[in-house]
Amino acid sequence: MHKSIINNMNLSWEDAQTFLAVSEHQSFSAAAKSLSVGQPTISRRMRKLETELNSQLFIRGRQGAHPTAAALKLIPAAEQMARWAGEFDRAAMGVEQSISGTVRIAAPPGIAVDLMAPFAMRLRKLEPQIRLEILSSVDHLDLSRGEADLAIRTRAPTEPELYALHEKFSNIGVFSTRAYAAKLNQPCTWIDLDWISWASPYLDVAPRPMLEKLIPDFNPVFASDDYLVQKAAVKAGLGAMIMERPPKLTALADTLPTSSAQDNDLVEIDMGFNIPVSSFFIVCAKSMQYVPRVSRVATLLISHLASPEITPTGSTSK
Repeated sequence: MHKSIINNMNLSWEDAQTFLAVSEHQSFSAAAKSLSVGQPTISRRMRKLETELNSQLFIRGRQGAHPTAAALKLIPAAEQMARWAGEFDRAAMGVEQSISGTVRIAAPPGIAVDLMAPFAMRLRKLEPQIRLEILSSVDHLDLSRGEADLAIRTRAPTEPELYALHEKFSNIGVFSTRAYAAKLNQPCTWIDLDWISWASPYLDVAPRPMLEKLIPDFNPVFASDDYLVQKAAVKAGLGAMIMERPPKLTALADTLPTSSAQDNDLVEIDMGFNIPVSSFFIVCAKSMQYVPRVSRVATLLISHLASPEITPTGSTSK
């Protein structure tokens, strides 16, 4: 029924986009921010849409804007319009053959911090006409709707419109400052260490679930919802954290940012065994791989990941 309503009233993409932003953020102000418009614009568009539908779509209160039953019926159709709009944009971008413009890459916080900054420097030298935007978030962005051009994920995509361009195997260990490690009787067990990990609302982000299974009544000595804060706590000597084994800097000392070089101050703790390797994937929408600038960035990123000297130091994601 909701599809026929949309068809009969010729709902514009602008209307659907506004409606979808409010429903996803459950806030008029957050929706306005996501669409880069003023909140009065969002309110005006929603009043107009509710008048045309002759139905209230959101109940506004102190806790935000909550969709009504009528709104819930419209959400699937609005999401489909978003996917069509994204597909149209990608087709339009593919018409242009120049390798220039902006490429947006969504990545988990650890990878965004430790892998993408060195890669951005390399890309800048090879393709100065391409500008990177790194969208760092634990939560996945919708590539089929064009929320990002590429994504780095710890799980292979299952959506039919998405494609995994490359799988990278990572090699992780337990790290701390040299001073903290010197106090330990190594090899250590899991319960010997003061752990630094994710805080709410990211309690399901790796490696915390693994630690909770291995350590009874797991209670980290320090937790944060921000990866950089966790890493700063490790460098301050508060405890240990599971990270990727750091890069070799011999050939890259003049190209890596200072912050990456400082990771060499951390040392790996002997756990008596190697933690099993994990993997992550470079993902894009199937049609997006043919957009010249996106294809070029993906190719260079895959090459970047293949270099043993350049690996993410501390990637964590769902």
